[in-house]
Amino acid sequence: MTDKVCDQRPETQMTHSPLFSLKSHRLRICLFLLLALYMGSANRMALSTGIVASDPDRAATMTSWRWSAKIPIFSITMFPHAILLPCCQGHLSWTPSQQSFLLSSSFYGSFITIFVSGAVIDQFSPSKILSVGLIVSAVLTVVAPFLADISYEVLVGSRMIIGMAESFIVPAINMLATRWFPTSEKTTLAALYTSGLQFAAGGASLLAAQICRSTTLQGWPAIFYIFGAVTLIFVVIWFIFVNDRPSVSRWTSETEKKYLEKHIVANKKKPSLRTSPWKALATSIPVHSILLCSFAFGFSTSTMQAYLPTYLREQLALPVDKIGLYTLAPFVAQIIAKTMCGPLTDYVARKGITSLTTATKVAQSLGSFGASGALMAFAYFPTCEQPGSALPILIIYGAVYAGGVCGFFTSLLTIAPKYTGTLSALSQLFSMLACIVSSTLVTTLTTMETPYKWPIVFGTASVLQAGAGAHYLFCGSTEQQYWSDGPREKAPSV
Repeated sequence: MTDKVCDQRPETQMTHSPLFSLKSHRLRICLFLLLALYMGSANRMALSTGIVASDPDRAATMTSWRWSAKIPIFSITMFPHAILLPCCQGHLSWTPSQQSFLLSSSFYGSFITIFVSGAVIDQFSPSKILSVGLIVSAVLTVVAPFLADISYEVLVGSRMIIGMAESFIVPAINMLATRWFPTSEKTTLAALYTSGLQFAAGGASLLAAQICRSTTLQGWPAIFYIFGAVTLIFVVIWFIFVNDRPSVSRWTSETEKKYLEKHIVANKKKPSLRTSPWKALATSIPVHSILLCSFAFGFSTSTMQAYLPTYLREQLALPVDKIGLYTLAPFVAQIIAKTMCGPLTDYVARKGITSLTTATKVAQSLGSFGASGALMAFAYFPTCEQPGSALPILIIYGAVYAGGVCGFFTSLLTIAPKYTGTLSALSQLFSMLACIVSSTLVTTLTTMETPYKWPIVFGTASVLQAGAGAHYLFCGSTEQQYWSDGPREKAPSV
């Protein structure tokens, strides 16, 4: 008996592979996923910055620019905080309506291909599809200044193609996460790699501003050249280091391969459109929870990203420099909170303190109900006389918002690993629909000159968060579903 135990100890030690180690390739994969999210978002945001700088009239008056009710009802300006950037010389004169449609053209492109992107990711190589998507985005970003000189319509068409390519990026990233990360680490690593969105939202505009202001770099076209070129360099490095699975990666140590093979059971049979469990997906209650949370969080995200600077200017009369600080605060708070919430959620589940499902429900409740309360407070408490009260509310909002990644997003990665691409595409679709609803609501209220426009907008976001949080609390799950016909992941031993 003793000899048998002694013989097993080296085996146990050999198959143990710590996550936070210089030898951990799955941690490097996580960083690559973070950068991929950043690159895709930054290329889209390059236009948000460049469109201001390229228009001489708008660049000259951008500190006093406000949301226009003349913008078409389905035109979604995702990042109007580009108005806070320093002025630089431009030569393209487009109407506000043209600018708005141009900014939202990538959104419309994504809407075209989102219905097939998930199924394609499920069937083919996610790492290669993601590479192609980034290459298309990068090339069209580099040539954007030249296309703008050709015609407005050509530039719009290129942005729609970028949107079509981008619709494959998030499902591909999530599929790679499913194949590389054990269940006991998915929340931690998801919290890390999704921070690429916050880095892009908070940092890409600031970087673009510095590029635009530089006299050496010749103004706004350099934004597109640099962002696109950096993405192309990243794709080259991606091809070298990233594979679809640990088993085929030459950068993964044998110890780590054995550890991942033990705790992640690969589904070798590829799904197809005919064999995909569409009926089960449509009737699955845990899937409903994921989609409702995706809609609620998408509505809140699009509202805060698109209209927070306008609200701070219109309602609180904040100066430009403070608007920049207030806009950045929730993103910073979210990044910090995610780095703590993710590991904590995995820890309590791994140590058997509670199940992963219970841990994610606690995190999701914090994210949904906390964000609901913060949004409601944000709608009523800050005033022109006391605008400073908005900053702590925004920080709290950003911090509790991180609970969503440790909640419904973890469920998305675990309930059906074989169909993660399809689930990710559906989640994206509901987020996009939420974006449309948010834009439509604000534009309609602006057109009607409703005196309580902002309480209605933020109140709606608050109600949606509370409703989605309640549904996930009672119906959410991280357990692999019976209709996901691949073998279940093996839970690692404590």
